[in-house]
Amino acid sequence: MIKIPLNVPNILTFFRFLLIIPTVMLMLSELWYLALICFIIACITDLLDGVIARKYNQISEAGMLLDPLADKLMAVSVTVVFAMREILPDWMYIAIFIKEGLMIAGGIVLYARKLVFPANRFGKYTAFIYNVSLGLSFLHKFVDPWHKYLVGATLALMAIAFLQYLYYNWYKGYILKKRNSKSGKRN
Repeated sequence: MIKIPLNVPNILTFFRFLLIIPTVMLMLSELWYLALICFIIACITDLLDGVIARKYNQISEAGMLLDPLADKLMAVSVTVVFAMREILPDWMYIAIFIKEGLMIAGGIVLYARKLVFPANRFGKYTAFIYNVSLGLSFLHKFVDPWHKYLVGATLALMAIAFLQYLYYNWYKGYILKKRNSKSGKRN
């Protein structure tokens, strides 16, 4: 069982989990500006929890697992509502759902093997661009169809980031682990 330290970064992550509910409820009520405010607050807490965790050495295994899960649940939830309201095409929702589902499943497998890999920089940049494109989607009445183009471009970046993550963490990690076990070194 994972122990979750009660520190500021983890409290911000839990707050982000809670923000999913009002964001989705406001979107379903088509109160786009209020939903956008909730979404922006969630994005800000995502930035803050990482900065605080690194600056004050409060990085925890729980945080490395829960932080991306909160991000993925918010992104998928918002994207589903956008697809339901026909603001984004269904294929975008399906592509994002598959990618995020694979990432969550991979995280569970890694955790079961007692491995935790932090996100890489390219993945973080892609997540930032994705959040910007989702933020623009809240303003779809003013930016249509440009928000769809940005989400589509972000999907391409997400695919590259996903492949890079797999390569560095699965393939290279496996090779390194195998080499170290042959030479008697420990990871």
